[in-house]
Amino acid sequence: MIFRRRKHQVPSLNTTSTADISFMLLIFFLVTTNMDIDKGLSRQLPPYNKEESQESFVSKGTTLDLTITATNKLLVNGEPSRIEGLDKKVETFVNSVGKKHLIKVDVDPQASYESYFQLQNQLVSAYNQLRNQTAQRLFGRPYASLSPARKEQVKEACPQRIAEQYHAEAPSMQRTQQKGGQQ
Repeated sequence: MIFRRRKHQVPSLNTTSTADISFMLLIFFLVTTNMDIDKGLSRQLPPYNKEESQESFVSKGTTLDLTITATNKLLVNGEPSRIEGLDKKVETFVNSVGKKHLIKVDVDPQASYESYFQLQNQLVSAYNQLRNQTAQRLFGRPYASLSPARKEQVKEACPQRIAEQYHAEAPSMQRTQQKGGQQ
C-alpha cells in the first residue's frame, strides 16, 4: 500500500487591513503627541511673603536703568550702549553701589526676543562673575564648587536685584473707538 501524503493548505491571512490600521494609529499618535521642548529663562522667584512685602523707595544713584527700544537699541541710563559690553558695566555698577543696587529692565513690546535674551544673558554673565569674585574673596574657591550653605552666603552678599517693567499693551496697538458725529 502506498500512502499518499495529503498536502495541507495553510489558510492565508489578509494583513493589508491590519497594516493600514497600524499605520493610521501611528500617524494619529505622532500628530497628537506634543514633542516641543520648553524654552525660556530659568529663573526662580523668591517666595511671596505678605509680612515682608512693603513699599520701598529707591535712590536714583543706586538704580541702573536698562531700556531696549522698539528698534532693538539698548539704552543704559538713557545713553545708547552696546549689549555686548553690558556685563562689565553691570559688574562695575554693582561693585560701586553694593547690596542696595537695583537694575531696572524696561523692554518695549515691539523689541525682538533676541535682543531681550541677549540682555538677560549679559545680566546672568555679570552676576555669575560677581558671585565668583565674592566666593573667591570669602572662601578662596569658585562659586560652583561651594556647598549649598556657602552658596547662600554668597547670594546674600551679592543679591540679584532686577526689576522688570511689563507693558500690558503697546500704545500704538491700542484701539480707539469713536462713535457718532463727524470728527
